[in-house]
Amino acid sequence: MSLQGSDELKKLYILISKHYKQMSGERVDLDSNGVTVETIANMFEKLMSNLQRYRQELEDTSLVLEANLEEISNTYDLLSSLLEITDVLSKNVNPFEVAMEVVSIIGKNVPSEEVALFVIEEGQVREFSESETKRARSFFNSYMLSSHKPVLDEERPLMAIPIEANEFYGAFVCIGKKNGPFYTAADRKLVESAAKQLKVAFSNYKYFKMELRRATIQKELSIAYDIQQSLFPKVFPENFNVAGVSIPAHDVGGDYYDAFELNGKLFITVADISGKGIPAAIIMSSFRSYLKGIVRSSKNLEELSNSLNHLISSDISEDRFVTAVIGIFDPKSQTFEYVNAGHDPVIHISKGKSSFLESNGIPFGIMDTPGMYKTEKINVKPGDMLIVYTDGIAEARNLDKEEYGLDRLIEFVKKFSDLPPHDMLEMLIENVANFSHGAEQHDDITALIAKA
Repeated sequence: MSLQGSDELKKLYILISKHYKQMSGERVDLDSNGVTVETIANMFEKLMSNLQRYRQELEDTSLVLEANLEEISNTYDLLSSLLEITDVLSKNVNPFEVAMEVVSIIGKNVPSEEVALFVIEEGQVREFSESETKRARSFFNSYMLSSHKPVLDEERPLMAIPIEANEFYGAFVCIGKKNGPFYTAADRKLVESAAKQLKVAFSNYKYFKMELRRATIQKELSIAYDIQQSLFPKVFPENFNVAGVSIPAHDVGGDYYDAFELNGKLFITVADISGKGIPAAIIMSSFRSYLKGIVRSSKNLEELSNSLNHLISSDISEDRFVTAVIGIFDPKSQTFEYVNAGHDPVIHISKGKSSFLESNGIPFGIMDTPGMYKTEKINVKPGDMLIVYTDGIAEARNLDKEEYGLDRLIEFVKKFSDLPPHDMLEMLIENVANFSHGAEQHDDITALIAKA
């Protein structure tokens, strides 16, 4: 080999060695003495092999990047669509008013021959769609009777995604994929995400309606309470020492009391309508109206009682009745004439001793028989006290289910019989409340106290 050829060979060796070192990472002795063509060819062959491997790695990396880019693009489209659905649902508390917009977004991102949202509201199926949904509707009618699981049928193709929380609200149904042979995982993910958002929206809307209805009912009950309280006497006759109170177990109650002057005498009544709440309150209002309507036209207490029973019997159902005490205290004759129609015994306190005015007739409203009620009369001396009450007092319970009881009531009124009725009544209600502290009031509490 000539000297010039040897120098060129050395230059080629040095050049290839540098690139070989960069590509392979192997250490290369740059001493070019003894370099042959075979040495250079061997290194060149290894260099080309490394280049080919590097090129394959670049191609593989490029494919991965493209796949990742496509996934990122799909994720972006999914998030954009979900953000759009979230924005639509957040504009209105009623998801039914924006359901068509949600369907439109689904149809735009999952092009199909039929896209429909079927929702069950108060037992009726409501449909939201932008196109003909004959096949989708037919499928949903049978789907309602199934287990409500997601359906992906590649043959039709068909996709059904339920909207379900504690109850089945409905489902998205898509039939006939337009831009592909079947519905993809991305399609399913979008519709499932939309279904989850609608599930929350329907649940919130149902709760909202319940709260709105509850608030409306509560407002109406509050008005009913005010009306019912207005039926009780606001002031008592100045010439008589009497006081009364009624505390309903619920917003309104079925107890009634009254005390007013009638021809120089004190007319008193306490009544307890069977049942509780609004039905009892309505009957209580009727009882009061009847009583007020006939009390001044009746010749005597016996006629009043029988007329009252006739009116009530004609007005209420067979499973309803009214227990009541109706009485007239005459300060001149120092007597108390009364009818106890199936009510709790009236407590009569005289000189520290107690006696009872027991029931002398069945409750009003049970049997409409003329002349059924007869009056009884007792002497009432100055300082005597009459306590008329409903069973809400004696049957008041504490957390141990123990009842306040008639004995405890008698003991209390005997102990404080020297007090004015108003003061005793306040102390009695407080005593019952302290006894049942922490326990729910299960019945209306009413009491009327008159002192001769």
